[in-house]
Amino acid sequence: MATRKQIAERILRVLQGGEVTVDSDIDIREIMLHVDSERDNIIQQKLTSSYKGMRQLSTQAPVPHTVLGHYVSEDLYTTSYDSSRDQRYISLGQYPIDLPDGAGILFIKDSTDMSISFGRISPGTEALYSGLPSFNASKKDYYVWVGDRIYFSDGNPPQTVLLGMVAMSSSLSDTALYPLSPGDESAIVKSVLDLYNLMNTVKQDFMNDNIDQ
Repeated sequence: MATRKQIAERILRVLQGGEVTVDSDIDIREIMLHVDSERDNIIQQKLTSSYKGMRQLSTQAPVPHTVLGHYVSEDLYTTSYDSSRDQRYISLGQYPIDLPDGAGILFIKDSTDMSISFGRISPGTEALYSGLPSFNASKKDYYVWVGDRIYFSDGNPPQTVLLGMVAMSSSLSDTALYPLSPGDESAIVKSVLDLYNLMNTVKQDFMNDNIDQ
C-alpha cells in the first residue's frame, strides 16, 4: 500500500509528463484532496451496494466480518472520565467514513478482555432508557457516539479499548499507509486524472471561445 502523498505524486507526474517540476501550476495538496474524495467514494459505493438485499428498498448497514480487512483501521484508546456525565469516554483520533446506520465504526472491544464488546445505541435511546431499572439490570455494555467522543455504559466501563473503523480519508495522516483494496489505487488515479483532463478541456474551450470573439 502507498500513502496519500505517494498516490498524489504519481498523479502529478502523469499530469506533468513524467517529471515533477518545482514551478508546477498544480498544487499537490489539491490533488491529495481529490484522492481523499475518490477513496471515500469508492468505499461508500462498494459497501452500500453490497448490503442491499434482493427485495429490500433500503440499504442495510455493514457488519464487521463482511468489511474487507484492507479498509479497517484499528487503534488502541485509553478512556478518560467525564464528571458531568459520570461516564468514561474516548476522544476519536480518526473519524469514520459515512456509512449506513453509523457503521463506519465496526467494533469496540475492551482491550483487557476481548470477549467484551460494546454495542452502539443512539444518544436518544440512552436518555430514554438508561434510568429504567430493567435497562440497568440487563447490564448491557454499550457506547454512545456524540461528536468526537465515544461514551461508555456505567456498568462495566473500560480502561482501554480497541476500536476498529473504516476511517475517513481526510482524518488519516499524510505518512500513514492508505487503507485500500487491491485495484483501488489504479481506480483513484484514473478518476483524478479524468477530472483534471476534464478541467483542462473546459479551460481550453473557454480560451478558444474568447479568441473567437
